[in-house]
Amino acid sequence: MDYKHFKASALNSIREYFGEGVQVSLNSIVKNNNIQLDGLMIEDGSVNITPTIYLNYYYEDYLAGRPLSLVLDDIISSYRNNLPEESIDLSFFTDYQKVKYHIIYKLINYTQNTELLQDLPHFRFLDLAVVFCCFLPDISSRNATILIHNHHLDFWDITADTLYELAVKNTPILLPYDLKSMEDVFKSVCPDNFDPNLLLDLPQIDDTSENMTEYPDIPMLYVLSNTEKYYGASAILYPEVLSFFADLRESDLYILPSSIHEVLLLPKDSRTHAEDLNCIIQEVNASQVLKEEVLSDHFYYFDRSLGIITQ
Repeated sequence: MDYKHFKASALNSIREYFGEGVQVSLNSIVKNNNIQLDGLMIEDGSVNITPTIYLNYYYEDYLAGRPLSLVLDDIISSYRNNLPEESIDLSFFTDYQKVKYHIIYKLINYTQNTELLQDLPHFRFLDLAVVFCCFLPDISSRNATILIHNHHLDFWDITADTLYELAVKNTPILLPYDLKSMEDVFKSVCPDNFDPNLLLDLPQIDDTSENMTEYPDIPMLYVLSNTEKYYGASAILYPEVLSFFADLRESDLYILPSSIHEVLLLPKDSRTHAEDLNCIIQEVNASQVLKEEVLSDHFYYFDRSLGIITQ
């Protein structure tokens, strides 16, 4: 079954499952990095916000051999698991005195989003763009944000500079940074089966040690994100986070953009081959990261003495 017929079949089956009184629609949605996805929405009128379910990913499951009936079950389960228990009061969004406490920023790729950025207040940061969202209160879903467009500034009668000032203050408070070693991350995922050799697939290292049982030559990688693991790459902009960590390690830092949700920090080290880092990032982006979640295809560098990030 090709994708066109898959979409039609999924749409008809979901409509039949929920029956009359429930509106099931399919919309083309432009995501980050100009990626177009087909968003399925199921609205039964019980709440004013409903999750968007992207059929593109479920089609990949179908192509991988998952039976259509089970794919449809997954779609319905995803809808139910992500549906808010009650309606959300969005009236605060029209009141600047209330919404100003929920303004946050995030980082996206500048070149890959030039069309989108025409309609967004934003600031250039190296080859990235700082854009802004409203972080919805009282919602458990980490995806609960509203992207801020130029017309919102007119409605609130504020400038982009004011928006930036609010986000600089709010983002570290609403989304505190989270910094862990890669080893701790692996251990938390596989606490009973952690194998340090897994780390050997990351940046290039010197593996000539005679006693690899202690893994002395594995470079210490750190994962920087926020506590929600949502647009956590923006934590590199938090005041003093990189400076504090670089001073702690007594080293400059390589910043590897793992995705829009996190970055990897690698203290500068004689064993690190900087020219290989971009190849690693590009390989991971191509094989492990969703296209709409790619941040950049090269590393950044934090100079400890100057306190700045460069390309």
